[in-house]
Amino acid sequence: MSARPALAQNVDRLTGVVAGLAESEQIWSPSVETDRRSGFVIGAFVDVRTPVTALRVRAEGAVARRGGLVLSDFRGGALDGEVQSDYLTFQLHAKVGGSVGPVHVFAAAGPGVDYLLQSREDAVLAQVLIEEHATVMTGSAGVGVGLRVGTFGAEVEGRWVRGLTDGYRGSSVTVRNRSLEWVVRVSRVRG
Repeated sequence: MSARPALAQNVDRLTGVVAGLAESEQIWSPSVETDRRSGFVIGAFVDVRTPVTALRVRAEGAVARRGGLVLSDFRGGALDGEVQSDYLTFQLHAKVGGSVGPVHVFAAAGPGVDYLLQSREDAVLAQVLIEEHATVMTGSAGVGVGLRVGTFGAEVEGRWVRGLTDGYRGSSVTVRNRSLEWVVRVSRVRG
């Protein structure tokens, strides 16, 4: 059997829902000890064919919960704090795939933008994180596997989403978000 463009690659348009888990953490500068916190992603997407057979473009809109745990301060002293941020997120991915039978594998990457809906931080962190940035530019990359049966399809994808701009800022600190997301997509072939 040889690899060939995915069956789904030949379909004009796929539309569907996406949902999954997000393991998020924050990247502080200067550095502090952090840990991940669990969140979620839930939304919708459209995936369209391009003139290049193995290349598709996917647009996704979702609500995502990001954030992180902070375990130490800048001097290494113990600290117990949490940041939880809910974003309206939009991502645009170039997606390349191939298939063997009804199973396809793919890689996807592209830019995105997160719009802050609400943020909650523990009181000790609220004193440091003076400014919440309402808009955060992101970049993401992932790989996945899918199955198409008739007009329905399902995909499982693991992807990294990294903030390219600051999510928070203080008088002497900047913070960016980073997430590992495991998502499931269910779609239906459209026109």
